[in-house]
Amino acid sequence: MQRATITVKGRVQKVGYREFVAQIANKMEISGTVQNLPDGKTVKIIAEAEKNILENFINLLWAKDDNIIKVIKIDVEYEPPEGEYEFFDIIYDDVQKENFGRIEKLWCFLRVLIPDRR
Repeated sequence: MQRATITVKGRVQKVGYREFVAQIANKMEISGTVQNLPDGKTVKIIAEAEKNILENFINLLWAKDDNIIKVIKIDVEYEPPEGEYEFFDIIYDDVQKENFGRIEKLWCFLRVLIPDRR
């Protein structure tokens, strides 16, 4: 077992990236957490699994086939596992604030996709 502390930079907040990460982690039976950092462009992931599983997981974190998520950089630090997680969880900040932020971001995407009919 290994523990990886992973920082992901890019367009990874308010675009469903944490849910993307959690879905992959749950399919791969990885335990840990994912959360947004206050800078607005970084996500922190703590993941525990066998090292080869973590390496595959990290490769998938690039979200290469996603049209909205844009990962620019991934940093990884390995250390011994602590075994504190039973499953993989998303850490949310203020849920109401996050939901309004997502709605605002969604509106920005829709404005690009829907033509002006005036």
